[in-house]
Amino acid sequence: MIREYCKIFTAEARVNENFGSALEVVPQYLMYRPANSVPYATVEAELQGPFQTYCWADAGGKLNSKAISEVEQKCCTFQHWLHEWTHGNLLPTRLAGVDFKLTNIRVATKSKGYQGLSERGSPQVFDQFLTHHQCNYYCGLLGLRPLKPMDSLQPPTKTKGSRSPLLNRKMSVGSGSPHLPKKGSVSPHSQRRAGTSPKAPRKSQEPEDSNSTKAKAVDGR
Repeated sequence: MIREYCKIFTAEARVNENFGSALEVVPQYLMYRPANSVPYATVEAELQGPFQTYCWADAGGKLNSKAISEVEQKCCTFQHWLHEWTHGNLLPTRLAGVDFKLTNIRVATKSKGYQGLSERGSPQVFDQFLTHHQCNYYCGLLGLRPLKPMDSLQPPTKTKGSRSPLLNRKMSVGSGSPHLPKKGSVSPHSQRRAGTSPKAPRKSQEPEDSNSTKAKAVDGR
C-alpha cells in the first residue's frame, strides 16, 4: 500500500520539472514455501550500494531525520505529503534504502487497523511530527501546507471585558463635576441679580439732598 502512495507522490512530483529525481519504493513479493517451518516469506530485488536510513523513530518513539542531502530532504517531504494526503492518519516512521530506492518502510497509523495496517507508533508520534518537521524546498514545490499544532488552528475565544478605566474615569468626573449645578439649587449669581443692589438707594437719595439744599438757600434769602 505504501508503494501505491509513493507512486501518487512521484506522479505529482514529476509535474514540476525542478523536483528532479523522484523516490521509488522497491516492490516486495510474497513467496509460499510449504516445506518450510515458516511457509510465507517476502523477497525483493537486491540493492547495490551503501544502505542508509533517512528517517526513523527510536525505541522511545522520538522521531529523527536527516535533511542535508537531496534524497534526505525528499524523504522528509514524502512524510509531510503522506500525512497531509491521509488527513493525518498515516505517517512513515522509517524510510531507508539506497539512493532514491526505498525499502524496509514502517508506517504509524493514528487509529489501529486504518486501511488494514497495523499500528506501529503511539498517538504522540503524530503530535511530535507537527513540531519536528521542518518544511524544505521540495515541500514548497508541491505546495504543501505548513504544519501547525491543532491548538493554534482553533479560533481564539472572545472574553467579555469590563469597561475601559478611562471611560469609567470620564463618567465619574462628569457626574461629580463642580461646574454643573444640582437640580433645584439656585446659583449665587442669580441671587445677586434678583436681590436689590446696595447702590440703588444712594442714587435715590441724591435728589432729596439737592432739594433740601435748595430749600435752605431760599430761607437764607
